[in-house]
Amino acid sequence: MKRLIFVVFILGICPATQVSKADLPAPGNNKVAYYVFDSGGPDHYPLTTFTDLANIVVIFEGTLWELADSAHYNSGWMRNVNYHSYSEIIRDIRVLQARGVKVLMNVDDAASWSTATPFTTHDGTKLSAQQFAAFVRACAIDSLHLDGISLDIEHKATANADYIGLLKELGKYFGPLSPDSASQMYIAAIYSGGWPGPVVGKSKEITAHMNFVMDMAYFNRNYAARFNQWADSIGASKVMVGVLNDYYDLAYAMQAAAWQPANPPKAGMMVYAANNLKSYTDGVFGALTGIPVTEPIPRELVLQQNYPNPFNSRTTIWFSIPYPTATGAQTPNVVDVRLAVFDLLGREVTLLVDDRRTPGTYFVNFEGSGLATGVYIYRVTAGSSAQSRKMLLMR
Repeated sequence: MKRLIFVVFILGICPATQVSKADLPAPGNNKVAYYVFDSGGPDHYPLTTFTDLANIVVIFEGTLWELADSAHYNSGWMRNVNYHSYSEIIRDIRVLQARGVKVLMNVDDAASWSTATPFTTHDGTKLSAQQFAAFVRACAIDSLHLDGISLDIEHKATANADYIGLLKELGKYFGPLSPDSASQMYIAAIYSGGWPGPVVGKSKEITAHMNFVMDMAYFNRNYAARFNQWADSIGASKVMVGVLNDYYDLAYAMQAAAWQPANPPKAGMMVYAANNLKSYTDGVFGALTGIPVTEPIPRELVLQQNYPNPFNSRTTIWFSIPYPTATGAQTPNVVDVRLAVFDLLGREVTLLVDDRRTPGTYFVNFEGSGLATGVYIYRVTAGSSAQSRKMLLMR
C-alpha cells in the first residue's frame, strides 16, 4: 500500500483545479473524435477548433501518466505545431470541458495486462490489477480532472483471467457501474482481427462496465457487418463504428453515420485522427445528428437550417463558403465572413463569427441560454454574398 500512496503523491504535481463535470451525452448521440498529436495529414488544428460537433474527445497516443507526471514519464509525444508545453494542452482541455465536451485519455493495453502485475512505475514498482486501476484513476481524475478513459484494445495481450479482471477493476472507477456513472466515461476501441478484442467486445459481463465499444477496423467498408458483429452479442446501443478518411471518403462516411440498425439506435459515431480534416469530422457528425448536408463545398454560399430547431438552449449552425467558379476569377481564396444572430427588431444579439476564412464547410454552436423564448434570425455574410434563416428558441 505504501507504494501506491507514493505514486499518488507524485501525481500531486499537477494543478488540482476543480472541474465541473458535464452530464453524459444522450443515448445515440455520442460523437467521438480522436485528437492524435503526431498524426499526418493536411491540417493540424488545436484541440479547441479541430471540431465543432464532437461531444467526446479522446486524447490519443502516449500515456495519461506521462501527462500527469511529466517529470518521470515525459517523452515529448504531445508536442506538435500547436503545442509546446503540457500547460497549453491542459488549458485547451479545460476550454473543451467548459463547453460541455467530455475529454477522455487513451490508455493502451499491453501484453503485461495478462499478468498479475500489469504495470511498472518509473522506479520499477510493480502494481497489481487493483493498484494499477487506482493509479489510472489517480492520473485521470484526481490529477488531470478528465472525464474518463478510452481503452485501445489491440496490443497482443491474452484475454485471460488477469486481463479480464483488470478491465473490471477499471470499471470500479469509470463507466456505468462506477460511483461516478453520471459523469465518468469508460469506452473501448476494439479490433476484430485477433488478440483480446472479440473477447471484450462480445462479452456482456465485461461491457457492462463500459458505456460503449467502438469498432476500429477502418479499412473494412462494410460498416453494417462491423457493427453487427458486436451488437449481436451486447446490443446495438453499446456499439458504434469508427471511420478514417484514408479508407472512408466523406460521402461514404456520412452514409455510415446516418445508417441506423433496426432497433434501438447505435451508440453514436467515432472519427479517428479528427484533427487532420475538420470538414470531414464535422460532416460525419452532422450526418449522425441529422444536420442537413449537401456537397461538402458547394459552388455558392450555403446556410443550412440550424439543428435542432426548435431548440432549448444550444443549437448548431452550418454554412459553406464556395470556391471561385470561374477559371482565373479574381475572387480571393480567403474571404471576410460574418455570422450573427438578430432578434425580430433587427437588433444584433450575438456575433458568432467575424474573421477571414477559406472555402469550406463550418459548424458553429450557438448558446441561447440568456435569451428569451422567441424567433431569431441568423445571417451569414461571405464576401459579397449573404443568406439568412429563422430559428425558434423555446424554454
